[in-house]
Amino acid sequence: LQKPLFYHRYGLSSCGKLGGYAHQGGLVLARKIATGIAIIALSLSVTGCSFTGNVSSLQPYTPSDGQQVDLESVKARNFMYLVGKSGRGFLVGSLVSASTQDVTVKLQYINEDTDERSDFFFDVPAGSKIDFGFNGNLPIDVPVVEVPGQTAKFYLLESDKINGSMQVPVLDGTLSEYRDLIKQLEANRPDVIKP
Repeated sequence: LQKPLFYHRYGLSSCGKLGGYAHQGGLVLARKIATGIAIIALSLSVTGCSFTGNVSSLQPYTPSDGQQVDLESVKARNFMYLVGKSGRGFLVGSLVSASTQDVTVKLQYINEDTDERSDFFFDVPAGSKIDFGFNGNLPIDVPVVEVPGQTAKFYLLESDKINGSMQVPVLDGTLSEYRDLIKQLEANRPDVIKP
């Protein structure tokens, strides 16, 4: 009787050799599975995937070019310093009160070169909002030394123990959305809130 073609094709002369090749096939399969698991584990660790990580989009942030800070009763919103062609600028933004009583807030800028302080005091009525530089309200006249592209540090104090600070962006008319506002503020230059 002739042996099956399978044996002739691979030059196998006994079942022992066939069993040896079957054993080697199992080892190859096990190595492939181990390699696949290692690749998946490496991919997850390299890409930084995490099921319990800190998702950046869930963190509070300022959805504008301006800056904000929360005190106990008053919140500063969308503050920015706009510089006109004259080189002088205007601080614009809003103060929002969540208090049931009137609150006095101190806004302060310190010139780091001379240590000169510019202090402004605002009475914020209970549950109201005060705008500076828009909605028909005057901007705040602060001579900051920072130039467009930098940030200027401002301090807000609700009391001796309740205070905060914000790095306010210094912007000019490069951004079209502020160009008309800067022109309007410069045209009304005498009408500003001074220290």
